[in-house]
Amino acid sequence: MIDGLSLNDDFYSGKITEKYGKGIEKSRDVENYDYFKLTNGIEVAVDKKGKMTRFIITDRGLETAKEIKIGDTKEDIIKAYGDNYYFRIEQGANIIGYVDKERERSLEFWLFDNEVNLYRLDNNLMQ
Repeated sequence: MIDGLSLNDDFYSGKITEKYGKGIEKSRDVENYDYFKLTNGIEVAVDKKGKMTRFIITDRGLETAKEIKIGDTKEDIIKAYGDNYYFRIEQGANIIGYVDKERERSLEFWLFDNEVNLYRLDNNLMQ
């Protein structure tokens, strides 16, 4: 859960407007998904059915369930989440990811200079 919201919540249910107000505009238009910036540190991807399928977090005040936040190190992540991660590189970032097969989601930490710059929670059905 991120700031009281969860993956697969209905973006158009009214919960978003109650929490963040009206007039949230698209921040990006990507094939099959619309992105909306809810606050300066929370962006969501919404599929064509209106379900939130990705959270991108850059807010230094928001921690994961295991208390990882922006500015933490690779070592902090591995200490909290364990050694069973995948690694990839994209857009100049070293990315450490964890897959939750039961809940069909993944959590990725994007590291620049060995510090978390953003983290991303995705529905595994997202393409």
